[in-house]
Amino acid sequence: MSLLDFLSSSRLVPVLGTIYLVYLASQPPPARWVGLGCLAVIAPLAVGWLLGRFAGVGPWAE
Repeated sequence: MSLLDFLSSSRLVPVLGTIYLVYLASQPPPARWVGLGCLAVIAPLAVGWLLGRFAGVGPWAE
């Protein structure tokens, strides 16, 4: 199993994607605008995923 296969099947994908978007938002424009725009859409989903994963609240609760 390669590293790419591991990452694509991992539950860390949302966390790594959010970290990458934060990185993009810290870069000079136009990457900043892309990162901020994507974070505006993804941030509520990421918060819901984190609450479900770690607090057991919401649709992502296990």
